[in-house]
Amino acid sequence: MFRKKYYRLLFYVFLVVVAAGGYYLQQYAAASRPFPDQMKILVKTDYILCKHQNCSEATPLALKVLTLHDLREVYSSQEGWRSRYENDQVIVSRTLESICPKCSRVTHLGEKGGFVAVIRGPAGVNGEIVRVTKIRVNSLPKDMRRKAQDGVLDLPDEEALLQILDSLEESGR
Repeated sequence: MFRKKYYRLLFYVFLVVVAAGGYYLQQYAAASRPFPDQMKILVKTDYILCKHQNCSEATPLALKVLTLHDLREVYSSQEGWRSRYENDQVIVSRTLESICPKCSRVTHLGEKGGFVAVIRGPAGVNGEIVRVTKIRVNSLPKDMRRKAQDGVLDLPDEEALLQILDSLEESGR
């Protein structure tokens, strides 16, 4: 009785191993097949912080790849890339918890520890803090203080803020 159950368990384990091996061989064969001549490759990067997406379309010839296996060497899973066939094209995509290159060239003002901080990204996008200024947030006019605390003070740097504060002081005199 015990041997019968043991053989049955061994048989099921053998079936699972064969099925897994067959699946692996099928995937390997598909990844080794050359791309058709008119194949399009869509390369997408999603940026979580700014919610933007960069897309570009290429051909296997332009990327110097012949197969899906070659493409996966160029866009490796260790760097977060995923590739899949969809209709008549291959989509290579990844998601980054950062801001896109366009947004990384922009800064705005926010608050850090009670001081005005220069933050990478457009207003409302909480990128990395570039630097913290010596300007106290509570020294700002009420409207600007609220915007700085909310991280939506749409000024590029502390120089622009100082110019606005100077003009406010002059108009108040």
